Amino acid sequence: MKHLEWSGSAIRLLSLVVFLTCATAQVPKTVKTWTFTLPHGTLRINLQLFPDGTSSLGTHPGRHGNEAPIVEQIEPLKQVLAEMPGLGADPHKLVYMGKMIFGYGQDVTEKLAYACADSKECRFRVQSPEREKVRVLITLLNQSGIFEPYNEAFKDYGMRVQVTAAEKVILLRFSSVPPRNSRDRANGRMLVLGGADISMRFSRINSNPNDRKE
Repeated sequence: MKHLEWSGSAIRLLSLVVFLTCATAQVPKTVKTWTFTLPHGTLRINLQLFPDGTSSLGTHPGRHGNEAPIVEQIEPLKQVLAEMPGLGADPHKLVYMGKMIFGYGQDVTEKLAYACADSKECRFRVQSPEREKVRVLITLLNQSGIFEPYNEAFKDYGMRVQVTAAEKVILLRFSSVPPRNSRDRANGRMLVLGGADISMRFSRINSNPNDRKE
């Protein structure tokens, strides 16, 4: 009986060791953080490297000020991509890019709010299911092309990004963003998608002669 008990304990211990080993093997290491002060805001980019050689980027505003417009982030992203090989990270092995859309002070927030107001699917209440808000949010972000400018930075590496996941979705009154016309002013009390934590996955595009070989 004691032998059986010891065997069971040993199996559980071995399972725990295997689990912890696998989990540790997947923990990324932050390689470098860049901070940029741009004409209309700030940008912080984090590079994380996984043990298998893949990597990820995270973009956030700097410690002071709002995040710079997406179009101003392209050159900083190009700089980061160009520096990655010197840090032991292959840009071609990027797997995803994380981003937080804050509720106020971003061009993304405004564009998302307008896309939501113009969409028949975007009719939410505070009690609306999270999964439905996530579904519509991902659809609108991809259909509206809000993050399409990012692909200008990644195209030389034969990649593009697309929003694939989101969580912690928040709603805002439409009056939180500047109205485009009288219709927007009339719909000021409408709840629109205002922010979330999102994940963008990289995919390969057709090879082209400009694809860089590091």
